[in-house]
Amino acid sequence: MTNTKCGWGVGIHLLILVLLSGCSAGLQSETIVITDSDEMGQTLQDTSPVQVKKIYRLPEENADTVQWLGWSSSDSIVGTFKAADLPERYMFKRLIYPFEQGESMTGINMNTSRISLSPDGKHVAEMIMSRKEASLNVISLKDIKKTEIDRFSASNQQFLQDMSWSDNSQYISCLMLDPVDNSKSSLRVFNTKSGKFQRFTLNEFGQGDSLLNVYVSNDGRSALITMYASDIRKKTIVLGKLVDDQFETKYKRLIGENQVTWIGDDQFAFLGRDGTLYEYDLRNGELSVILEKVYAYEFSQDKKIIAYSLQDEDVVYVGKMQGRNVLYNKPVYHGIIPMNMKWNSENTRLFIQGLKAFANLNNVQNDYSKGPSLIIELE
Repeated sequence: MTNTKCGWGVGIHLLILVLLSGCSAGLQSETIVITDSDEMGQTLQDTSPVQVKKIYRLPEENADTVQWLGWSSSDSIVGTFKAADLPERYMFKRLIYPFEQGESMTGINMNTSRISLSPDGKHVAEMIMSRKEASLNVISLKDIKKTEIDRFSASNQQFLQDMSWSDNSQYISCLMLDPVDNSKSSLRVFNTKSGKFQRFTLNEFGQGDSLLNVYVSNDGRSALITMYASDIRKKTIVLGKLVDDQFETKYKRLIGENQVTWIGDDQFAFLGRDGTLYEYDLRNGELSVILEKVYAYEFSQDKKIIAYSLQDEDVVYVGKMQGRNVLYNKPVYHGIIPMNMKWNSENTRLFIQGLKAFANLNNVQNDYSKGPSLIIELE
C-alpha cells in the first residue's frame, strides 16, 4: 500500500480554502491542510516496517456467539455471550493466548447488552434501563465487584442514550435525554478517580436534534457528540468545551457513519462522508487530511499505529503514524471487511472481527458478531 500523500513532495504546503454549509447557518470558511513533509524531516522514532508474526483464527464456537468487547490484558480478550439456558442473561467469556479455547468468567451476569469495557481492560460499565429508573454500574474484572455509580428516575420520560469511556479509562460519560423538554437533557460525566459526577446542560441543541453518542476527552474538559441535526437529517459531529456546567459548541461538521476518535485533548479524528479520514485541531482550527477512501480505522491506544481498510477492498492495512502522516503501510490480512478492531495495550496484537468480502453491508452493519474473528500478532 502506498502512502496517499507521498507523491505531493517534500516541504510543499497545500492549503485548500473551502466553503462549507449544512452544519451551521450560512457559509463558513475552513482551512483544510493536506499535510506536508515538515514532519518527515524530523527524526523518526521507529523506522521499521510492519511485519506480521502470526495469525490466530478464533474458534468457531467463539466467532459466531460472542460479542468481543476488547483486551483485558496484552494476551487476553473478553466478550459477552448468551447462555443457552438463560437467553435473557449475558455471560462473560475470556480468551487467553494462544486463543484456542474460551473460558467463562463466573460471577459476572448481566441482564443488558449495553455494556462497555474500559480501554485499560480493568472494568466493565453497564447501563440498565427499566420503566421507572435507569442506573449505571461498574464491575471490576479483577475481583468481580459491582458498584453502582449513578441512578436516574425515568418517571419524567428521560432516558439514557449512550455510555462510553475516555481513552485513559478515567471518565465514563452518558447522555440523559428528555424527548419532551430539551432543556432537561444533559451530559453526565463520572470521574472514576474522584468518584464524582458532573452534569452539563445541552441547551445549544435543538428540540428536533437526535443525539446519538458521546465521547469525552482524557482531560475531561471537552466532549464529542454525534447526532442527526433536525434541519438536515444527516449525521453530524459536534465538538464542545465543558465549561461551568455547560456544553459550549466550538465546531460542527457533517461526517460519515463510522466512528470518531480523540487523538489528543484538543484533536480528534473522524471520517468524512466521502471516506476521507480527517484530524481537527481545536487550538488553531485546522482540518487536516490523514488518509483517503477509508472504510474503517482503529488507532492504537498511544495513537502511534493505525489499522484501517479502504473502500471497496477486503484488506486490513497497518501503518505507523508520524505526525499526520501514515508510514510503512502494509496489508496484514486479506479476505475480511473489518467491523470491529481493537489493539492490545502493547500494540503487538490486533483483534479483528468482520465480514467476508461477499457480505451485504447494508443488512449486517449492526450484526457483525457472527462474522469471522482473528488476531494478528506483529513483530
